[in-house]
Amino acid sequence: MMSIFSSPESLLQVMSHQEIIEALEDGDRILIDQDGNVSVNIKSREVQEDFHRHVNALKRA
Repeated sequence: MMSIFSSPESLLQVMSHQEIIEALEDGDRILIDQDGNVSVNIKSREVQEDFHRHVNALKRA
């Protein structure tokens, strides 16, 4: 999570529709569209691993 905020200027880069499609294919974790909407790429291997780790932590709680 800290790596997301280590470079805040990268979060502000607005992406075109084609760039979003390419980012999804490349496995980028976070996407920001031209309207400023932020979404998580659920196809990203890293995002899936983070999600599973979080679910497992909740199961133990």
